[in-house]
Amino acid sequence: MWSGILVAYGEIAIKSDFVRRSYVRKLMRNITSSLKDEGLKCNVKHKWSRIIVDVDDVERAMNILGRIFGISYYSPYIYVELSKLEDFIAQNCGELLKDAKSFAVRVRRSGKHDFSSRDLEVKLGSIIKEKTGLKVSLESPDRTVYVEVRNSDCYIYLWRRDGLRGIPLGTSGRVVCLVSGGIDSPVAAWCMMKRGCPLTILYADVKDPLRFRKFINIARRISYWHLGEDLHVYTYDHYKWLEHIRDNGGKYVCVLCKIMMYAVANKLAERLGAWAIVTGESLGQVASQTSRNLMVLNSYSNLPVVRPLIAYDKEEIVSMAKKLGFYDYAIEREGYASSSIDCWARPKRVTTMANPGNVSKLLSELDFNHFLNECVNSIKPIDLNVPL
Repeated sequence: MWSGILVAYGEIAIKSDFVRRSYVRKLMRNITSSLKDEGLKCNVKHKWSRIIVDVDDVERAMNILGRIFGISYYSPYIYVELSKLEDFIAQNCGELLKDAKSFAVRVRRSGKHDFSSRDLEVKLGSIIKEKTGLKVSLESPDRTVYVEVRNSDCYIYLWRRDGLRGIPLGTSGRVVCLVSGGIDSPVAAWCMMKRGCPLTILYADVKDPLRFRKFINIARRISYWHLGEDLHVYTYDHYKWLEHIRDNGGKYVCVLCKIMMYAVANKLAERLGAWAIVTGESLGQVASQTSRNLMVLNSYSNLPVVRPLIAYDKEEIVSMAKKLGFYDYAIEREGYASSSIDCWARPKRVTTMANPGNVSKLLSELDFNHFLNECVNSIKPIDLNVPL
C-alpha cells in the first residue's frame, strides 16, 4: 500500500542556506547508510523541505528512522498525481478510514495552483463524507487524512511518528565521552549525539568483571543510536592509580580519581582530534560533583568539559535512561538489581570543597605524571562485536 516514507526535519530548516544544505546532505547520507547497513534497498532524495525515502520494506525502515538524529517526524506515504487525487480519495477512502467514526482532512500546499489549501480540504472532505457517511470532526477526529501537495505531486499519509529531532550525527565535532557502567554517563553521551557529535567512548577499567560487562552492554546500546558515523570505543587501566590513591589520597580520593580520567581523556582526544570531554556529572548529585569540586576538575582539562546533565535531577536522568534502554543494563548486579555498585576505593569521608593547593600538592606527592603515562600507554580499542 505504501509508496515510501516522507521525512521532515525541524531545526535544520532555520539554519542559513549553506548550513541547511550541508545538514540535509548529511541527514540523507545517515539515512541511506543506516538503511543499507540493515540490508534494505533504498533511494533517498530531497524535495522542497522534505526527504523522500523509497524503500523495499517500509515497516523495517520506519523502525530505523526512529533512531536517526535530525528527523522531526516521518510518515509512510502514498504517492498520487494531483490530476488523480480526487479519484484516488473517492476509491480508497473507505480503506483509508476503516474503523474510524470521524475524520478530518489537512492539506499543505506549495506551488502555483488555482485553489487554496482550504479549498482542497473542503473538496476532499466532501468526497469522503459522501462515500463513507463519516462525521467531520476538525477538533478531535478519529483519523486525519494528511495531503501534501507540491506542484503536481501529492503525498498522502494517515499518521506520523515523532523523530529524535536535534541535528544530524556528524555535523558537529567528535567528543571523547567518559562512560561507566552507570546510569548517567550513557544519557549524557546520547544528548551529545542529538547535537550532532560523533562519540569516542572511554572506559576507566578498575578490573571489576561486572562493571566491565555493564559497560560493554551500555556501549552496545549507545551504538544502537549511533547511526551514520563510526563509534570508537576504548578502555584503559585505571585500577593501579585507584589502588595508589585509595591508600594515600584521604578525602580527596574521588577528586584525584576524576582528575586522572580527565587527563587520560584529554590525551586520547588530542590523539583523535576531538574538541571536548563529556561526562555524566550533575551539579550536587554526589559529593564529588559540588560546584567547587567541578571547578577544580575543570582546571585539569585542556579541553572544554561538557556536562549535558548538569541541571538534571536523578529522577529525570533515570527516566531518560529507561526510555533510551540504558537503565536495565546499568542496574544489573549478579542476579538482582541495584541502583549502584559502591566503589571499592571510596573513602568514608569525601571532600565537597576541594582546595586547589592541596590537590596540586597531592598530585605531586603521588607521582601523578608517572601514573598518567602508564594509563595512557594502556589505552586500547574495544570491539563491541566480540562476545564477552
